[in-house]
Amino acid sequence: MSLQLDFQDQYPREIEFEIDRMKLLGYLSDQAKLGCFGIVFPFAILIAFAFYREAMAPFHKNDDIWFWFGWFSLYMLGGLAACGVLGSVLYVSYFRRSARLKANNLRLMVDGCYLRLVSGGFVVIDQRFHFREVSSYATVQGPLLRRHKLKTLCFRIDRRMNSPALLVTGLADADEVRDVLCEIDAAREWAGSSSPGHSRSPSNG
Repeated sequence: MSLQLDFQDQYPREIEFEIDRMKLLGYLSDQAKLGCFGIVFPFAILIAFAFYREAMAPFHKNDDIWFWFGWFSLYMLGGLAACGVLGSVLYVSYFRRSARLKANNLRLMVDGCYLRLVSGGFVVIDQRFHFREVSSYATVQGPLLRRHKLKTLCFRIDRRMNSPALLVTGLADADEVRDVLCEIDAAREWAGSSSPGHSRSPSNG
């Protein structure tokens, strides 16, 4: 038997918040590129330096600083070129498609007294939380998010207080979604608490 609850707030029972998927895809792509090149960069430079030392060993008696600087610069440029190639291969082979899937899969919805979050790329995670479990709504914006004119919505799950906050990036208006969720949370947090399996008061929850 389904239980129909009457909510006293002004919002519909079911809401799906708008995701700006183009901005989100741009943000995820840039984030993936930075990660790929950041991972490859130190290895490429170390390998280039190792080749430099081996190639220049026969010239150890040469005291011309510009001779050493010129060859060092040439090998470092080669390392940067290798970093660009390897980072691009890593990005194109996996992370570009992963970013596209993440941008397409993301959904944030209100379903009665539940908040539902669908996220992930190759592996899709569908999570559903009662508003009693959700707290501490906030928005965050760093340099990369600011560049793409996005903010991240953060909220915590009470039973996961030792875990990082859940992050939702890509909302068309994260500040408005935060405010709407706060109002819905306040109105629906204890909706249906008198039904079987629920406590009758917050103090007993």
